Amino acid sequence: MTNITGMPNLKSMPYGGSYATLDPFLCEHKKELIIKYANETIDPEELKNEYCNYFRDWMGSTHKLKGLENYNIACFSQGTTESFHHFYLRFMNKKRIRIAKGEYFFHLMLVKLYGLNQQFAWLDEDELREGDVLLLSCPFGDTGNIFPNLENILCKCDELSIPVFLDFAYINLAIDFEIDLSHKCIEYISSSLSKVFPLYEHRIGIRLQKVFREDHMSVINEPGYNYINLMSMYLGLHMMKKFPADWLYNNYKEKQIKMCKKLGLIPSSSVTLGLDYENKYKEYSRGGHNTNRLCFSRIWDRTMIDGSQQE
Repeated sequence: MTNITGMPNLKSMPYGGSYATLDPFLCEHKKELIIKYANETIDPEELKNEYCNYFRDWMGSTHKLKGLENYNIACFSQGTTESFHHFYLRFMNKKRIRIAKGEYFFHLMLVKLYGLNQQFAWLDEDELREGDVLLLSCPFGDTGNIFPNLENILCKCDELSIPVFLDFAYINLAIDFEIDLSHKCIEYISSSLSKVFPLYEHRIGIRLQKVFREDHMSVINEPGYNYINLMSMYLGLHMMKKFPADWLYNNYKEKQIKMCKKLGLIPSSSVTLGLDYENKYKEYSRGGHNTNRLCFSRIWDRTMIDGSQQE
């Protein structure tokens, strides 16, 4: 695949990329649910409503997310990525896109594919201005921690009427965040189960809004329409019902600490990640703030092997 973003592709490296941990207990339960789904009669409307309500509450159950209850307009999303695409379509050629260095490569890929280079600026290189639109991962993709000065950034976006999309893809890899979602600038929140459960191939996510705004995603989620993946919703709902939102964190925190001690890293708030602030692992730089991010998931489940594990 052509790398039009110019960002490094680290997926072939032992600690590169960011992946779910293929925990045997989680994988076995997923298999059981797939078999169960094939033998059940599903009411699409009941499933969708229960999925959306359960996901929002489950996602916030281990954090203090002020104002989350106001985001009661929900759509099934194929991971978080589908929601991003529609966000860009809404503001393309209307707003200047702002993302931070080290974000999910998909954002820069869309900027390049849509030819939006003149309507884009790194958050790190220019101040926020009226006419901008901001997409920010929370926790931040380059560190798994809350982005520096997040509250100040959201206040500034309120002041300048800058629409904000918060990406919560990593939020259930961590616990005990305090985030104020009552800011008027926040228009969208999305999350997915692709990092916390071995469900990345099923593309299970959600998009939340406070105010209804019709677009392609809202249409295909309409009652009686349901051009969405019912099996994925079923898997996601019942995985969440079986495993609390802090299950992965509680079961892998000790392993994260040991791995970080072994490699000389600082543990991220997100349990699958370790951070190098001393440039010992510069090959894992994703272009962010003097941070090299290492993901342990594929070492833990042995889909990748580092030098210390070889027989």
